[in-house]
Amino acid sequence: MKKRIIALVLAAVMAAAFLTACGKTAEKTTDSGYAKEIYLYNWSEYMLPEVLDAFEAEYGIKVIETTFESNDEMLAKLLAGNNGEFDIAVPSNFFIEAMLANDLLEELDFSVLTNYENLDDAYKNMAYDPEGKYTVPYMGTVACWVGNTAKLAELGVEVNNYDDLKNPALAGNVLFSDDSQGNICCGLSAMDLDPTSTDLNDIQAAKEYLLSINSNVKAYSLPADVRDAMIKGEAAAAYMYSGNAMQAMLENDDLAIIMNEEQVSLSVDTMVVLKGTQHKTEAQLFLNFLLRPEISAQLTREFPYVNFNKAAYSQLDKDLAESPLCVLTPDMQSRIYMLTTFDGEAISAEVDAMTEVKAAR
Repeated sequence: MKKRIIALVLAAVMAAAFLTACGKTAEKTTDSGYAKEIYLYNWSEYMLPEVLDAFEAEYGIKVIETTFESNDEMLAKLLAGNNGEFDIAVPSNFFIEAMLANDLLEELDFSVLTNYENLDDAYKNMAYDPEGKYTVPYMGTVACWVGNTAKLAELGVEVNNYDDLKNPALAGNVLFSDDSQGNICCGLSAMDLDPTSTDLNDIQAAKEYLLSINSNVKAYSLPADVRDAMIKGEAAAAYMYSGNAMQAMLENDDLAIIMNEEQVSLSVDTMVVLKGTQHKTEAQLFLNFLLRPEISAQLTREFPYVNFNKAAYSQLDKDLAESPLCVLTPDMQSRIYMLTTFDGEAISAEVDAMTEVKAAR
């Protein structure tokens, strides 16, 4: 009797589990057979709700977005165990090597990514993903120099290269965005060294250059503070990220890109599908949706970063389409360098070098 009761209870439990599973499957599947939800792990303030709504309206797939503030935070979270929590992430190019080394990325299926052809060929198969198997470029940032042309004329100074930043007339008129790695890259370029070098002796040489221009440096400040200072005309030249530079130049007509003889760094934020996802098809549908020209242009209007989607250029507003910080010119492309890996020892040395530079001011 007891055995019969136990058997009936087990049968009831199994039946309930089966019905629950069926209910869940029906609840989470669209009429087209897609999962009803996918999960995006993205930088904060880097996606438009309207774009997510449009994707859901077309496919019936809701994109649940969680945000992070740094690549380190993103990678640490994924290394701790994704367990299907996220389907898509948005790492910067120099974290792709670490993600591949830790087997975090799914290889993409380009039969689904039909809009991949909309990308400018210059941004396909880049050094961080040479066979183009794992990443789709999303948006990018150029770190460049911006000058206040009126202020430079008033000081009687031209700034075309790093030697020009040594001009005593620039005393207290140079701003740097506070980025140890980026600042050391500037110093390396100034010393005619590879700006991507992680050699400790090269880093020390870059430090010496930065020490040599300390009297001309007004401050090493947060990127947003550099942007605001340039808008207000508080400095003659600044090392800036392109998004901040675009905002500043739209506010102050005296601002223009300078140092056009020097190399510029490019970082690429990429869309990747995470290993073990249960929603690979749906995730790739979303990536393909973002590659539509009209969607790419819509995102760039809101976030004026580098756009890699050649098919979208004709749909951009004129001020964006003609900006070399949004649609990189052939000249700008020819001067690009990219950091493609994260070297902990070099980063530590760069932070130490910049601490010394700032302390010496």
